[in-house]
Amino acid sequence: MRYLSSPALERYEAEEIPAAFGKHYSPGGAVALVDDAFIDAPGLDMPLLDGETLAIAPDTVSWTFLTRREAAAVASLAAGERASRLRDNWPCDALGPADEFVARLFRRGVVRLNGETTVDPTIFQESANYREGHLVELLLTEKCNLACGYCLAGAAQRMPHMSDQVAQRTVDLAYAINNRDGFAFEFSGGEPFLRYREMKNLVNYIRNHPERNGRSAHIRVQTNCTLLDEERVAWLRDNEIGVGLSMDGNPWSHNQSRPQVNGRESFTKVMRGLDLLQRAGISFGVLIVLNRSNVGSVESLVDFLIENGVRNIKLNPVAYLGDARSNWDALGLHQDEVIAYFQTLAKYLVELNCDIFEANLFDMTRHLVSKQRHSRCLRGHCGAGDSFSVVAADGSIFPCGRSTQSPDLKLGSVLTETHSLNAPALHNPHIQAIRARRPHTLEDCATCTYRELCQAGCSAQAFERYGTVMHKTPECAFNKTMYPFLMRWLSFDERAVAYFNRSYFREGGSIVIRRRQFLPD
Repeated sequence: MRYLSSPALERYEAEEIPAAFGKHYSPGGAVALVDDAFIDAPGLDMPLLDGETLAIAPDTVSWTFLTRREAAAVASLAAGERASRLRDNWPCDALGPADEFVARLFRRGVVRLNGETTVDPTIFQESANYREGHLVELLLTEKCNLACGYCLAGAAQRMPHMSDQVAQRTVDLAYAINNRDGFAFEFSGGEPFLRYREMKNLVNYIRNHPERNGRSAHIRVQTNCTLLDEERVAWLRDNEIGVGLSMDGNPWSHNQSRPQVNGRESFTKVMRGLDLLQRAGISFGVLIVLNRSNVGSVESLVDFLIENGVRNIKLNPVAYLGDARSNWDALGLHQDEVIAYFQTLAKYLVELNCDIFEANLFDMTRHLVSKQRHSRCLRGHCGAGDSFSVVAADGSIFPCGRSTQSPDLKLGSVLTETHSLNAPALHNPHIQAIRARRPHTLEDCATCTYRELCQAGCSAQAFERYGTVMHKTPECAFNKTMYPFLMRWLSFDERAVAYFNRSYFREGGSIVIRRRQFLPD
């Protein structure tokens, strides 16, 4: 039996989830296996992954790998067995004591005892099991000095700037949300530093707002980095503004997908801005859009990142949204290309043993050991419209950053809304559908082994591609390939686990993963 676990995280979630969300979760504790105890495993899936048997309860994402003899024993339990009969027929020489074997499976959530389980069967159905603040993204301008072929916002020189009235009204409506203890405000665009003066004023407005009432307010800017100078970098540092910058790798790849509006290269401008951030000691993350220009070589990208001191990245495969719709033939990728890239990247990072943190790999690995879902875009009930709002430059309210080019998903306007920023979502039919959108309600997802890992993926991308949020994500193949890949790889490769603990989970922190092996193969 092999699996991953995070003991400290399990202890925390065993207290947090029942208390905050009313769902049963008790992965630890003693197990008493009396003679008449009834053991069964309804709904258990047992697929083969590269010759190894995975036992997984899809609804609770409770899983372990089994040896051939272990798999045979678990298969015999699927329909149910009394503990006394199990002991009488137990091949003790091969599997160790029956009681210990069953107890471990029970604690993992793989089998039931007398109809009871350690994990609520509906643990993922009603919420992400995670208390989060409200994320407010403001498109301070929809103009840009770059002409990225995949721009989610459809930024262009003809597009508007956000007025001070719209920006301040957005903050007013955000703070009118009374059931949030904290807020995150993100400035994006277009290129937000085209509105530097207005952005500075808005930061002061956010932090000194009379309705803030002591609630936390984290502020972040997503920039293409080309307009940074020493004054602006000093302002970011002095005001503790979080920074995300966008770049697509080495000079050729970056300039192919992110040229200036005049057609000239933008790479040198980006690198100048990056250098200013590093010299000022400002931590930043880099958003890399994986597309036709940079998908060719994992090694080229990683070597470039190491050479330039970039450590925190997020690879977003180009999505069929915004400008990418009309440039798909030139920039779009097939799912098998994206899968191959991520798998190669993960293995190459372990081979080099370098400190590069990729956010998707972190979130997906965390999902394997956690019953909480922190990443909005890697879960179905993402909070779009409810705990995530995006306001376009003209004041239009959208449920998330990926929906701003889908007019049918517009929720309202800050110029006419009188209650709060999330009030327009309360009775919107699309948001109601997103709230109700669960894998067991969707065709194909309902029978997928990995349905509660991806939770049907992104609603906005489903809407754009299929005309309804009640559809699985277009990236279905990626999710149901990468999750079992990570399960299999990390359960059997000790070096990979050591790398993830050092570069992703940090030894001594609260989420250290352990590769467990119950008995020798």
